[in-house]
Amino acid sequence: MVVTRFAPSPTGYLHLGNARTAIFSYLFARHHGGKFILRIEDTDRERSKKEYEESLVEDLRWLGLDWDEFYRQSERFDIYRKYVDQLLEKGYAYPCFCTEEELERERREAELKKIPYRYSGRCRNLTEREVERLKAEGRPYAIRFRVPDGRTVVFEDLIKGKIAINVDDFGDFIIVRSDGTPTYNLVVVIDDALMGVTHVLRGEDHISNTPKQILIYKALGFEPPSFAHLPVILGPDRSKLSKRHGAVSVASYREEGYLPEALFNYLCLLGWTPPSGDREVFLKEELIEIFDLKDVNRSPAVFSVEKLRWMNGVYIREVVSRERLYEAALPFLKEAGYPVEDREYVMKVLELTRDAYETFKEMVIRLRPFFVDEVEIPENLMNPLRDARDVLSEFLKRLEGADLSSPDKVKEFVKGIIRDMNLKPRQVWHPLRVALTGEEEGVGVDILMSVLPKEKLRSRVERVLSCLG
Repeated sequence: MVVTRFAPSPTGYLHLGNARTAIFSYLFARHHGGKFILRIEDTDRERSKKEYEESLVEDLRWLGLDWDEFYRQSERFDIYRKYVDQLLEKGYAYPCFCTEEELERERREAELKKIPYRYSGRCRNLTEREVERLKAEGRPYAIRFRVPDGRTVVFEDLIKGKIAINVDDFGDFIIVRSDGTPTYNLVVVIDDALMGVTHVLRGEDHISNTPKQILIYKALGFEPPSFAHLPVILGPDRSKLSKRHGAVSVASYREEGYLPEALFNYLCLLGWTPPSGDREVFLKEELIEIFDLKDVNRSPAVFSVEKLRWMNGVYIREVVSRERLYEAALPFLKEAGYPVEDREYVMKVLELTRDAYETFKEMVIRLRPFFVDEVEIPENLMNPLRDARDVLSEFLKRLEGADLSSPDKVKEFVKGIIRDMNLKPRQVWHPLRVALTGEEEGVGVDILMSVLPKEKLRSRVERVLSCLG
């Protein structure tokens, strides 16, 4: 059975790159009828925070991911200790008493020589007696993995192909810190092995960790999983995606009013080419059906906020149901302070205005005329209205007997005013828009007039005429 996992560190918010990794891992497992595990990698006590973990879990659930098993590494320290002892007993690991000052001196020397730093191995060959003496003195120590000299670790990456890395590039590395906490490279191996993970999907920045982990797998007698390293996500300028390109956290797009379905869909297209040609919009169930690692690209993907906005607009206009649209929009309408007690009214407004906005933050601005009692007319728009007094007066005269039950009925009603007053369409539609919305552009006035009660239409126009004198 295929088993994948997503293993974020709770040291910050869920960013788009990690979210894509989670989605690809989830889709791969579900496509093969397998298991998807969420594992919080919180062994870094200083940087890990509970609020980040809660945010990660909330964002993943919001995106529509569900997991079969959940773990926290901080609750598994006893398990790791057992395997550390095993590595020490078999000579695959050893205690390192080097101080931070001594290690920093080694790093500076490497820097001066302009060579990559690797640990000198000064504690590698301490005798058992020397080790016991240093421990008796109370010297703090880390535990390092003993890397075999001159070996090349080769593995077949499911995306990148064959990768070979010489172990001399990194040397003996720490697997337990001096405070007793295990490091990433150790715990990830133990957890993946014990949890039966068969495929590890992660960012290509982890390629340098893979040979270290393979060495630990072999030392502990575990079979390494298959690895698939995903290409990085770049900004429009082809540099690594960062805050200067706009929001990079899932929470930011959630707050901006993006649908999770749209963000899920868009992130799938970053580095993965659907087998169905030009089609780009897919429901989650369809993505599970067609997702395959062979369609993941080796080259970096370029993130575009404009493309994401477009896709979100498509979902709002064409994909989500009336009920789903209402459910997603309601929190934003409430936050804006709009009256939303009349569910049917709100749903009718949302259904008729689907093509007027691409995010729910934008929706709040666009739909303001539908929810406020009075609209403010900017001073610069009052002058054009002075020339339209007759149009507004004629509108009021005809309003009571008008059939405004649909946008088409509204258009017929306004056409009558245009015809009878011998005016051009703009000479009627424009003053009506300004008087009813306080804006020169926005949601169609025909839609607004078909939804707002006649008494609200009347009071807005009467107020404008009163201001005009």
